[in-house]
Amino acid sequence: MVYEHRYKEKIEKTITDADFARVLERARKYREERKVKHSYDPRFKDINVAGLIAILYYTGLRVSEVVGDPVHGYLTKSGFKMSKVVKGILKGNIELRGDFIRIQANEVRKHGKRDSPLWIKRDKLGVQDIIEVWKATGIGERVFPISRTYAWRFVKDVTGNLYPHFFRLNRATKFAEHPQTSVKDLKDWFGWVDARTIEKYMAKGGRATKEMASRM
Repeated sequence: MVYEHRYKEKIEKTITDADFARVLERARKYREERKVKHSYDPRFKDINVAGLIAILYYTGLRVSEVVGDPVHGYLTKSGFKMSKVVKGILKGNIELRGDFIRIQANEVRKHGKRDSPLWIKRDKLGVQDIIEVWKATGIGERVFPISRTYAWRFVKDVTGNLYPHFFRLNRATKFAEHPQTSVKDLKDWFGWVDARTIEKYMAKGGRATKEMASRM
């Protein structure tokens, strides 16, 4: 099996809201280009790529936690293993609550655990794309009925050098940089159980070393 997530070079630099706005604009144009290119193909499935990228950007969920992932076998250093089926985000996992959209994403990969829902403000750029997809989704259906492979392809086609997991790294780093974010906050949001992962992002955010500047 081809592992598209084994990227050649991990991108550590975060993107700004202005960068994200440009990505969304390209994603919307890319969607229209796909419609034109495949207009005569009865198998064509219209995908709101801007909505997909927006939900990855704001939630930091793994791509398989968003689009789902069927059971499959894969090789590890310790041998051959089977993954568990992940349904992805379904219609019922998203609700509109006042000024927010609420996402219940309890299916966490890599032995993680998340009980708390994720919230995104409705006035955020790109959230209307998410809502558009959600409204068009049937009860019990996946919000993004595509494979991980297609999700990767769409993100790469739109951004050129980014990959779905980048948005997880980006969100975790931005949260860690905020002075009010605690270790528990990161644990609840990302479903991490290994404290070393949380410490890595807290260190990457540079909050402790910034405080040390006042000791000089």
